[in-house]
Amino acid sequence: MKIRNVILLLALFSFAASVAFMMAAPPGNIALFWVIKNDVEKKQSSNDWAKVKKGDLIYGGDLVRTQKESFTLIKFNDASTLRLGPNAEVQVYGDKNPQSTNVGSGDVGFTMTKRKEGQFEFTTPTSVASIRGTEGILTVQIDGTDFLTIVEGLVQLTNKFSSKSVDVGAGQTGESSKDGNIGTHQSSQQDLNRLSGLDNQFNQQQHRIEMWFRGSDGQLHEVIIETQQ
Repeated sequence: MKIRNVILLLALFSFAASVAFMMAAPPGNIALFWVIKNDVEKKQSSNDWAKVKKGDLIYGGDLVRTQKESFTLIKFNDASTLRLGPNAEVQVYGDKNPQSTNVGSGDVGFTMTKRKEGQFEFTTPTSVASIRGTEGILTVQIDGTDFLTIVEGLVQLTNKFSSKSVDVGAGQTGESSKDGNIGTHQSSQQDLNRLSGLDNQFNQQQHRIEMWFRGSDGQLHEVIIETQQ
């Protein structure tokens, strides 16, 4: 017999969603697609790229990419999130929780849960950004120049070619290029517009995710999560 449980989440939606996520998913997943707008794809190991939908799971090593005029919000098991703009490509790593993400291209907004131990790392062809818990946006341009704008927290940004590092704090933007140059400046309106333009794609939208899990009684249970993002 199928039992239908409807969960309406308001202020506590993150906690309830995390519980439902863990019950629904087999071991090894680290995230799910929380929001999908237009064409978003995922690739596992040697498989071909395949379109995804809301609620699909993400495992360590999976590649994710967005097409033109497409967006996705990825929610990790620890409630950290990534927000991908158009023509972005990332590869996520981790076991139960995220450990690192390689950003190949595009705008990637992030809100990372604070950690007592260890760091989360963003890597690009040019840079490494070490994060304990913060909010901002990382932009990887075609010419290999990276821009890291921080809204909250402190991030160490390292250039792979020169091994030079800078600290990027709230209200600052770090710039790292393939010629080995790296530095910081006060975030300009253009820097902030990258983040606000991306975030506006996810604000004030009603989201609905349906998932099934088998309970300890052996019966199938459906969980419907409705949230205001």
